[in-house]
Amino acid sequence: LGRPAADAPTQPAQIIGPQFRIRNPLFDAVAPHVAKLPFSGGFGSMYFTGMRSMAQGDTPLLDSEMPGANGVATARALGRVYGALANGGQMDGLRFLSAGTVAQLRGTGSLFPDLGLGLPMDFNLGYHGTPIPGVMPGFGHVGLGGSLGWADPDRGLAFGFVHNRLLTPLMVADQAGFVALGAMVRHGAAQARSNGFCRVAEFGAPYADPAPVAG
Repeated sequence: LGRPAADAPTQPAQIIGPQFRIRNPLFDAVAPHVAKLPFSGGFGSMYFTGMRSMAQGDTPLLDSEMPGANGVATARALGRVYGALANGGQMDGLRFLSAGTVAQLRGTGSLFPDLGLGLPMDFNLGYHGTPIPGVMPGFGHVGLGGSLGWADPDRGLAFGFVHNRLLTPLMVADQAGFVALGAMVRHGAAQARSNGFCRVAEFGAPYADPAPVAG
């Protein structure tokens, strides 16, 4: 969580979105009042004056530890962590969690809305699912802006998705896009298992830009 050490192999990418300095007088005038309302949910818990500046420049937001908001990871690393959760707590012969603990990470499918987000996220031990059967099987965590890790133990499937777009007009779509992304991943995995696939030992190609990249 937060900004990695200067010599860490994974470094944060610059956030795309609120880098412009154009003020929004209407938002600045209305937001403080909306945040004080009892039904403001997640916005009320996160809003503070000058919040946009936390994602500008060198991203001061990273100089803290905020679960679900400022983790820094590559998609491959995130997918590998969730791969262990989708496989009973182990990966490549190494056990990270007991099978019993992993089983407890699933929620019960509750339709009760989360008090912070105002949606039925079915949180359980830090992870959440979707309460509508079949929409997004498994459990995971969708972070601020839509980056996520997800595990589907019934299919032995996991994936990680990261991007660096935040506080843009597309934020609502980014935040909810994990459902469509999960459907595409499940479809692709099913096709590969049905038609066969070639195992790739080294994923991807060297990045063209020598500068550090991350989620």
